Amino acid sequence: MGKYIINGGKKLYGTVDIQGSKNSAVAILIATLVTDGDTVISNLPDITDVDNCLKILSYYGCAVKRESRVCVKINTDNIRNRTLPCNLIKKIRASNYLIGALLSRFGACELPESGGCNFGSRPVDLHIGAMTALGASVKGGGKFLECRSGLIANNIVFPFKTVGGTVNAIIAAVKARGTTVIENAAREPHIKDLSLFLNSCGAEIYGAGSDRIVIYGKNKLTGSLHTIDYDMIEAGTYMIYGLVTDGKIYCRNAPIGEMQSFFSSLKNYGANITVCNDSVKTEGRHMRGCDVKTAAFPGFPTDLQPLITVLAGISEGHSNITEKIFSNRFGYVRELEKAGLRYNIDGDTLKVSGVTGYSPSIMEATDLRGGAALIGAALNARGRSEILNAEYIQRGYSEIVRKLAGLGADIEFQP
Repeated sequence: MGKYIINGGKKLYGTVDIQGSKNSAVAILIATLVTDGDTVISNLPDITDVDNCLKILSYYGCAVKRESRVCVKINTDNIRNRTLPCNLIKKIRASNYLIGALLSRFGACELPESGGCNFGSRPVDLHIGAMTALGASVKGGGKFLECRSGLIANNIVFPFKTVGGTVNAIIAAVKARGTTVIENAAREPHIKDLSLFLNSCGAEIYGAGSDRIVIYGKNKLTGSLHTIDYDMIEAGTYMIYGLVTDGKIYCRNAPIGEMQSFFSSLKNYGANITVCNDSVKTEGRHMRGCDVKTAAFPGFPTDLQPLITVLAGISEGHSNITEKIFSNRFGYVRELEKAGLRYNIDGDTLKVSGVTGYSPSIMEATDLRGGAALIGAALNARGRSEILNAEYIQRGYSEIVRKLAGLGADIEFQP
């Protein structure tokens, strides 16, 4: 149970290189289970969620070889279906993606009780519904799914957009017999990245990134080479860190096209944003409060909601932060309150009143992005802060101490 120690109040300046996308990486790593042969994946983020995905693949019999810190080679020729231990399941939300992968590969799977961050109900009903549409049956009192004769293509219509459900449906349908159409599909960038990877393995997926995805099932997929796209959430996090420290940060390799809604919100707060090729520069003073509402892509991303709250907390006036994706994603604000955040919660809206600055304090991370928000408050506060439960933050941010120190922060990690 490590912690970060931050002596805040220092302006951050310089360039930070953005990592590969966490959300793409975990989906693509699990999707290798439906391929045969060797796959080489590069630009992986060096984070514990990736480490845990690789442990899951190894448990199923994949030969996993680290080519470098950000590149891995995976061979799936000798995989076998096994019951995944709880200690691996509960570490990562992406264990849900095993439903589609194992059904496709073996015709059976035990439904995992997935882990990750706890911010409200995230049921697998829509995942199971997609699998039953493809011919699977629920067995064992709802604990198992089976389709021993192989999945059969069908139309899948989601009642509302579900990122995980869309990912699972794609992984399952790529080898189903016939043509599958996914209606009301989620449009997030990592769904497009997953589809690009599977297409490089021989799949035929069309329309990823739109509301309607068409998949022509194939008997066999072979391994391939794939480079993970860059992480818009990490880029947005460092942009916020620059603003809350009154600094100037260049994010290199930021996925500019995916971040337009986030850019618009920052501009409403008073930030100056300059885009040049694959880099974005952020600077700004005298931030002013405004309203933000999370939405499915291409709307404002829920994963950046805790970070924008940190900015709202030191912006002049009032901000209303409305969370429309998850039912309980304001848990982190009780920790920010220790640093001086002034707020009240009205249903799905967090009402924030700006203060002149945060106070140094000891705060406890309770989830990944909320933990990143606590770091933002500590960077702003003049004095020594501690962020406990650093392992939550390590799930999604590669080398955060080295990167922040390179920008001028006084930060260290203590195990």
